[in-house]
Amino acid sequence: MNSIQQQSSTTKKQYQLTNKRSRRLFSRKHKFIAGLLAALLPGLGHIYLGLFRKGVSFIFVLILDISALLYFSSVGMHINVPLLILLGLIIPIFYFYNLFDVLQSADFTIIRSTEETEKTDGSKRVCRNPFAGEKGVSFGVLLVVGGTVLTLFHQKPVWFEDFIELNGDITIAIGLVVLGMGLWIREMKIHCKR
Repeated sequence: MNSIQQQSSTTKKQYQLTNKRSRRLFSRKHKFIAGLLAALLPGLGHIYLGLFRKGVSFIFVLILDISALLYFSSVGMHINVPLLILLGLIIPIFYFYNLFDVLQSADFTIIRSTEETEKTDGSKRVCRNPFAGEKGVSFGVLLVVGGTVLTLFHQKPVWFEDFIELNGDITIAIGLVVLGMGLWIREMKIHCKR
């Protein structure tokens, strides 16, 4: 009876070891595919991982930046060159941040799916949750505002050109202040909950 139990436990350990190896190999493939998709088009890796809002947001912001770059370079406004350079530099910065974020998100999903978050002493490992941004109305607001701006970029109405030329700088400043206040309020709410 004792040898049967010992043989059963040995078989069970071998099965667990091969199961861990196959999960580790699958996890590497999972992370590689997500990174490859993100390298092809920012946002695709997030969509592959199930982060649909984040993936669509990356794609949408990239399209919005390219549209703004084309709009400001094609319209005969008195726009200064540093704005065009800034819009052009946002693309590679955005691209590499997307690659970094998709690899971090893949690590989180791998840790979460293989349940290796327990340390030897029984405490939980703290990781940044990439799924935390999947809730809320910010995604809808981004799509509505961004869609409106994209429509204006492609329609090129005269009043929009005049507005940007005369009031564009103050509008951007007010928008950044409002965004900063919103982020500050959000951080204060998170801090108060702790």
